Amino acid sequence: MWIEIEVDVGGQGVRVSARGSRGERPPAHTLSPGLGMDALQSLASKVGRAVRSARALDPAAVREAQALHGELLKDELRDVLVRLREASKDSPVLVRLFLRDRALLGIPWEALCRPGTTEGFLGTDPKVLVARGVTSPDPWEPRDVLGAVRVLAIAPGSDERGLVVLKEALAPSIKAGEVEWLDPIAGPDISAQALFDRLRRGKTPHVLHWLGHGGVDLAGKPVLRVADDEDGEEAWITAEALGRELSASFSEELRLVVLEACEGAKAGALGSAAEILASAGADAVVAHLWPVKADAARLCSSEIYRSLTGAERGLGDIGASVAAARRTLLARSAEAFSPVLFLRGTGSVIFDFGERRVSRQRARRRSRDLSPALQSLLDRPFTMVLGDLEEDRAALKTELLAFMKESGDMAAESLSLSALTQRCALRFGQESLHVLFQQALMTSLEEPVSPLARALARFVAPGVHITLLWRPHMERAIAEAHPQRSVFAIQPSLLGTGGKPLVVKRAAGAAAWKMEPVLPKRFDLESDIVILRLYGGYSAGPRPIFSHPVLTEDEHIHGLLGAIGLDPPVWMEELLSRPRVQPGLFVGLSALDFRHRMLLRWLYDQRQPPSDSLAILMPDADPSEPEIWESGCGLPGGGRIASVVEDPELVRQIGAFTPEGGP
Repeated sequence: MWIEIEVDVGGQGVRVSARGSRGERPPAHTLSPGLGMDALQSLASKVGRAVRSARALDPAAVREAQALHGELLKDELRDVLVRLREASKDSPVLVRLFLRDRALLGIPWEALCRPGTTEGFLGTDPKVLVARGVTSPDPWEPRDVLGAVRVLAIAPGSDERGLVVLKEALAPSIKAGEVEWLDPIAGPDISAQALFDRLRRGKTPHVLHWLGHGGVDLAGKPVLRVADDEDGEEAWITAEALGRELSASFSEELRLVVLEACEGAKAGALGSAAEILASAGADAVVAHLWPVKADAARLCSSEIYRSLTGAERGLGDIGASVAAARRTLLARSAEAFSPVLFLRGTGSVIFDFGERRVSRQRARRRSRDLSPALQSLLDRPFTMVLGDLEEDRAALKTELLAFMKESGDMAAESLSLSALTQRCALRFGQESLHVLFQQALMTSLEEPVSPLARALARFVAPGVHITLLWRPHMERAIAEAHPQRSVFAIQPSLLGTGGKPLVVKRAAGAAAWKMEPVLPKRFDLESDIVILRLYGGYSAGPRPIFSHPVLTEDEHIHGLLGAIGLDPPVWMEELLSRPRVQPGLFVGLSALDFRHRMLLRWLYDQRQPPSDSLAILMPDADPSEPEIWESGCGLPGGGRIASVVEDPELVRQIGAFTPEGGP
């Protein structure tokens, strides 16, 4: 069942007409003057601000969305939609919006909210699949797919981080045989000519996924950026030129285009890039109305692919997949309303999997000892966050109490370490505190790496990982386990102070650590391992370098808040894009420790950690900790995180475990 709703702007205001799949044609109506174009643009402004700041819609915006929903779907049009819902039984009704005026294309129709609800948005309603319609003379029908859905990623330019993160987001689907990852078209040399040549010579994909920049040129034409020209000037191709080149593929097996480009749905004089590609022959195009943060765009893409290509599905329904992705994003923020779907036909099923045969990777024998949740995590890329060791904190506290007693300050032994260091800094100064810190830890710098850190280091994949240790245990263990990879350890200056970070590197194949004079402009996260030492302390190497440790309550608070709120510095924002979308392994963190809760809120930008994240709790952890982690209480976004408690056998079990594909 479907209904097409046509919206146009004329002398009388905003006019709405419709026709249903059974021949229904309810009378056209005009939006009330108070809920016309001005109200629509006001809602677009409010939703756009919420999307760009990655926050939820405020109550005023929700009230406007409710009023406009009731005005768009009212009287006999509403009755037709209700009857179509009843006739469709368990299947959702497809609502295609034909927006006849350029000014209407930037309105977030998907954010209209059913009156009487606060989250009954049109774009997330499980009983309605909302899309934007395009006109095209070409026929439409679902495409049979007999095996994996072939995905071709295109990432022109020198920044390929998005490509790496996208592949990792699709890793479970690739491993299950549901998705085939074709060789990407990527790199700084992908000009328009090189792009078209690769498209003509390569294997035809079912899905083309564009990662890059989009916009509208001075002539009003939607454009996509490719590699810079010979003079170093920015080079762009029109969406029309790309659509013309892809038209041959649309007649074969290419069915879906995903434009993970900022404002790919923004309308120019000839429509948006998404509209043009759909009119050129794509069955469906997913694009964004506004720029969204990288982790939200990746989450959106991974949810779409998971829903669209799952081996258990008989049909690949892009409308249902985009709606599911929006519902996932809505739990985070209004970024759910940036992705929009353009459909060429009267159905949103673009793949028919009726005769499909999926070749899964052969299952291997699982360890009987190791927790299934931990086995699953060690089988895939993850971000390790290593907490601070209690023995280091105990040594520092002993040193502090002795010093303060000698100085006539009978500090209570029951004070937490952060409160005790704060007291010392306030009474005797930061320099005295740092001298005591060095006295407490200097003698133990060469102690062997902890057994748990050594055991887990073998499973660490290229990418970004985090340590709160004051000693360089984590980087030493990882460098030892991965001699063929370059390992960087970065100690930021106290965040918000503007100081330069300290960078040391163990080059691939080398034995020694060396200090880097400046922060590299770019990390190869496909091959290199980067460790952020957020609490400072001592660097790796034969002559450890001491940098400002995070010790006091003020440093723990202001060290993460800095001068610009919770936002990390620009150079770190790029590095954090991957940890925010792949599962985290939290070792030695405590949900009862305010420092660790603050760290997780900062790391995940106040959002829920990725699914399948896991906490390894210390043997002496409070008995209530597993329940707290698994209930999500006090954690960012209320995320529920599974946990296991370290016991004497865990290191042996991890050492005996072999992941898929070998160690």
